[in-house]
Amino acid sequence: MFFMDAGPTPVMREEIDEDAEEEDMEEPVDEEIGEGEDVEEEGASEDEEVSRLTAIYGGKPAWVDEDDKTLSISLKSANRLKKLRKQEAEDVVNGVDYEQRLRRQFEKVYPVPNWAQPEGSRKRRRGGANAIDSDSDYSDEEQEQEDSSILLTSSKGFLEKSNRLRILSSESITVTRVKNANQMGPSKSVIQSVEFHPNSQMLLTAGFDRTLRLFQVDGKLNQLMQTVFYKDLPIYKAAFSPAPTSGSGAGNNTVVVSGRRKYFYSYDIEAGKVDKSQGIYGRNEKSLEKFSLSPCGTWIAFLGRDGYIILVTTRTRLWAKNFKMSGNVRAVAWSSDSEYLYSVGGDAEIYQWQVSSGKCVHRFMDEGGFKPTCLAVSPNDQFFAVGSKSGVVNVYDRTCLETRAPKALRAIGNLTTSIHTMRFNHDSQILAISSKARKDQLRLIHIPSLKVFPNWPTKGTPLSYVTCLAFSPRSGYFAIGNDKGKVLLYRLNHYPSA
Repeated sequence: MFFMDAGPTPVMREEIDEDAEEEDMEEPVDEEIGEGEDVEEEGASEDEEVSRLTAIYGGKPAWVDEDDKTLSISLKSANRLKKLRKQEAEDVVNGVDYEQRLRRQFEKVYPVPNWAQPEGSRKRRRGGANAIDSDSDYSDEEQEQEDSSILLTSSKGFLEKSNRLRILSSESITVTRVKNANQMGPSKSVIQSVEFHPNSQMLLTAGFDRTLRLFQVDGKLNQLMQTVFYKDLPIYKAAFSPAPTSGSGAGNNTVVVSGRRKYFYSYDIEAGKVDKSQGIYGRNEKSLEKFSLSPCGTWIAFLGRDGYIILVTTRTRLWAKNFKMSGNVRAVAWSSDSEYLYSVGGDAEIYQWQVSSGKCVHRFMDEGGFKPTCLAVSPNDQFFAVGSKSGVVNVYDRTCLETRAPKALRAIGNLTTSIHTMRFNHDSQILAISSKARKDQLRLIHIPSLKVFPNWPTKGTPLSYVTCLAFSPRSGYFAIGNDKGKVLLYRLNHYPSA
């Protein structure tokens, strides 16, 4: 849990002032959000606030700045501060009151986890998610959405049953459309990246409008939390850096942002700080638009020219090592423990790289040689998917790592245009595949049976041109970015937790 200090000066919008290398786009206008919503009762005194925090966190503040009482802050000075008002006409507050309101606003969005609260202050919550089959209209059953929302914001149900796999039927998948994930801040261009934070309800979007947006997803409001505008970078990819397992990474409060430039950015969500990395020492790469972050949070693998895969550490953002393929590199994917990196090139050969030794330990040919375009490895490391220019997706099991010419478990040919994106969900029961070459090209594959779900998406599902996909950490939500600047959001009702 972290605190963002939104001070009197604007910090919700970071502007990176560099000369753009292509014609400027109109800067997006921040949405005015939260006015008149969820207003609090009259604020507590400083002593009451200390008592409240002591009850929650089990200790008193280390110190209190007396100068805060003399500060005067206008709540009308910036759009993002208006949601802190208790009445519409309210304007100036002192520093102590301002801090309390910021803290309460933060705690609304990021409630103290049950495990982090002292034993006596823990609360039990109940909720249920009834399955609704709808993909064109929002549900009118408000109580049902409320029950689903309560269940999604709690991880308790999943943790208690974490050792039990809830078997997903291959006959149909039940989904409910909820409010668009970016309804409070739609993009002015194609959505290039959408991704859920690995440990919270936060979601990021990014695209050619040069803007990174962070949302708090609840399926109803989907509050816009932060926007960062990069004047010199139409964004091709943005991703949360996973929490490091070894203490050598950047932490999952960091977003890595890249485009068709020789530099890339890192954004520290907690500090509101943007860092620019001026290329990779020793590599004359003109574009760093394609990369993949390791699950352990230590490595960024950039796809370079001439078959090079360049590993950079997330902590220092400096070069660490290279892997070299025979042909050009088209896509990469990590094993769940980050010990192996897999890559595929235009020659349809898949490489298995051992990161610790820097050596290729296995290679195999993709059956059919359909000019691969993308690669995905399931979270349980049991399945490998290779998408191709023809639209065919070959799915393999782990025996592909034992032979040079494995046979695919199944060649899925439901799409007929080049595969652009593939994502496994968290329990490896679903593989989502899409193509942006034609409208409405999205399919969900039931991995245990290797069958495509026949009931969704339907002809009425408003997909348009699908450009990116993401499952939430426990598959409760499925997000779809498209060419209209929207991120469609669906509840997968089989999964009780987000």
